[in-house]
Amino acid sequence: MCGRSPSCHNQTAARFNKGKLVKLSVVHINSQRGSEPYTALVNEVFNSVKRSDTEIEHRWAKLKRATDTVFGYPYLLNAVDVIHNIAEAGQAGADGCMVACTGDPGVIEARTLVDVPVVGPWEASLHMAAMYGYRFGVITVEDPAWAETCHSLVVKSGLIDKCVGVQRISIPSGEAFTEGFANPDKVIAELDIQARALVDKGASAICIGSAGLSTIASAGGFHRLSGLDVPVFDSLVVGLKTLETRVDLTQRGGLPPTSRSGFTTRFADEDAARVRKLFGL
Repeated sequence: MCGRSPSCHNQTAARFNKGKLVKLSVVHINSQRGSEPYTALVNEVFNSVKRSDTEIEHRWAKLKRATDTVFGYPYLLNAVDVIHNIAEAGQAGADGCMVACTGDPGVIEARTLVDVPVVGPWEASLHMAAMYGYRFGVITVEDPAWAETCHSLVVKSGLIDKCVGVQRISIPSGEAFTEGFANPDKVIAELDIQARALVDKGASAICIGSAGLSTIASAGGFHRLSGLDVPVFDSLVVGLKTLETRVDLTQRGGLPPTSRSGFTTRFADEDAARVRKLFGL
């Protein structure tokens, strides 16, 4: 603290920010080819909420079928690709990274390889919802496997006592993520039905446990339940805004990008290179 006047800190912050862009890397869990309409919609949503000094770089993992992400084996292999994308982004000068998936694949492991904040949008959204309401509910895709994944991550987050349940939409993913991007009204109507069912169970905040459904909701202006003022969280938006804050806390607040005690202890770059070579990566 400067100890001179209330404006001193603001002047210092202004000098720090002058002409400096915050570069964030967003890693998608699908390949770039074939994801163009979805990526365009994500960009539209992100551009509506990001700060003017935030620059977003997109990266893509190798998995081509979105339906593969609900199965354990391809999910695990894809998470390794996500981790390497985040490591490369950190080495290339990104100020922070996030994965564009509500499974938060590879997030904790990636934190051990880079010196910038790494955010999982699902972790961020669950804790945000817990701050907005006494209890929250989760809406996700029709696939039972992904609903179970969402539930397991609520347990892992330590917030299961605050979660009233997980509701699946009735629209198959193949339809929701094709027609839904072009015409979101049907998907949003279904999200509204499931959100109100969760409110009836005691939820006072709603988390959308799907990156695709989150993007459709935001693109269609579905941010709250009309007549109830219950917040509905687009997990990718919460992840992005959380990442901006985490970067600020690291660059201006003097905090480390993550705790270096325990599982997220920094893994040396030379050791990471040795292990990658060992596994033929």
